[in-house]
Amino acid sequence: MSSMIKVKNRIISWKYLIAAIPIVLYALSNRQSMPFFEELHNVTANFWDYIFMSFSDVYLLLFYFFPLILFISTVYINRTFEYIELIRLGSYKKWIFTRLEQLFKIDIFFILMFLGSILLTSFNTSFSMEWSSVGIIDISGNEILYYLRHYFPKPFVALVLQIGLFLLTTITFQLMLCILYARFKKSSLLHLLNGLMYLYGSISFKVFPASMKLIVMPNYLSLFHGVASFDSIIMPFVIVLSVLLILIFIANNIDRDYRNSKNYLMKNLPVLGYGLLCLMGILFHISKHTNGGLSIWDGFIVTFMGTTNEIFTLISFAFYIVVFLGAVYFVQLRLQRYLSEMSYYTMIRYRSINKWFLSWFPGILKTITILLLTLLIGTISIAMLKGYSNTVPDNLFEIIYHFIVNGFLQLLFYVIFVIIISFATKDVFKSFITLLTLTVFMLPGFRLKNLMPIGLNSMGYVLEGYPVFLISIKLAVYIAAEIIVLLYLFNKKDYIV
Repeated sequence: MSSMIKVKNRIISWKYLIAAIPIVLYALSNRQSMPFFEELHNVTANFWDYIFMSFSDVYLLLFYFFPLILFISTVYINRTFEYIELIRLGSYKKWIFTRLEQLFKIDIFFILMFLGSILLTSFNTSFSMEWSSVGIIDISGNEILYYLRHYFPKPFVALVLQIGLFLLTTITFQLMLCILYARFKKSSLLHLLNGLMYLYGSISFKVFPASMKLIVMPNYLSLFHGVASFDSIIMPFVIVLSVLLILIFIANNIDRDYRNSKNYLMKNLPVLGYGLLCLMGILFHISKHTNGGLSIWDGFIVTFMGTTNEIFTLISFAFYIVVFLGAVYFVQLRLQRYLSEMSYYTMIRYRSINKWFLSWFPGILKTITILLLTLLIGTISIAMLKGYSNTVPDNLFEIIYHFIVNGFLQLLFYVIFVIIISFATKDVFKSFITLLTLTVFMLPGFRLKNLMPIGLNSMGYVLEGYPVFLISIKLAVYIAAEIIVLLYLFNKKDYIV
């Protein structure tokens, strides 16, 4: 019995090596065609040409290698599912990620098999760490080597990223298979999905126009196809990673009782509305300047322009309030809940108000960081999809520093300000109204030479060449003053609301 279970749960089987035969034959076919190409164009191929001609070939990946891995993954998922193991693990979530870890080993095995097959057919070829002259030729049939040489300075870098992109895409689809099986327990559904994905991949490759690059399957399997379609190295990775994160979120919540999903949705409706407003604002600003010849970083600055002494538009002012004060609004809601639950029992539990404060405040700091990174990555991704150029400005460090560091400090100032007013007045809503009132100092003529710590994270300051490090110092001084006031309030005896 134990031997049967061992065979049943075996992840890798040596019989899978049979799958290498078509790869070897395909690679040999490519090798036989290379001498004619060298003679025709008076170029010399090397080791890397033979590697990438097969390892980045869309036909080999899309119509054979990728479907093969998904089929074996489906068989393995169905064969190894047992309720005894599910009970032992305690949840579908743990089962999914345990199975995904095992499928990852299958992926590594097949990728190594693929590389081994290509290496086997690449013996007696000249080796160099540089690209050969074959990649210079821009003609039909040589797209793989031409685009890889164009985008990547070293062939080794291209190989690592090709492996990474394929592995990331494969894991994403395997996670989807695990989620569906955990939900429906039907292997036929997974096989049907694999068949539909095979058909969809074929259609997207042969039928879809270039404008539909976002949903073309080969862009996420073949590195050269992805970077050539998006004119960007990172976009294929960003898109696949975004889908993977969504699936991870679904897997993490698969054990949730969805009978209360309506209540859950209503509870989080304000957050969804906030996210939608941010997305609409970003799309508005990016779309407005699509044909303006701007780089992605120019588009980013325009989106979060805010206001300065010299720059003011009502739209930028309103969008700043929505994004940054909107985030503070949700902190204010959380603070209201914390204060409503505050009692002498709370103080007994935490022994001091300082420890009580530190029990939840780091979570707010984490939320601020995630928000800023999401806005940065999301805006850059949308700008790329809209066709903005990838030109890197000389002040790229200042742009990122100002948005992330000064943005964090600015939001931290807002949050602590709201907390101080809430504790001082015992009224949370007064704190937010007071903060909204202070936005008058973002209007032209009211900035008082940027002495007021309101709107100092506006990206317009970067455009004007204002010292971003000076802004950091100003905000740090104000935050230090806030902390002193907050500690004073915490040490008062009548802190119970």
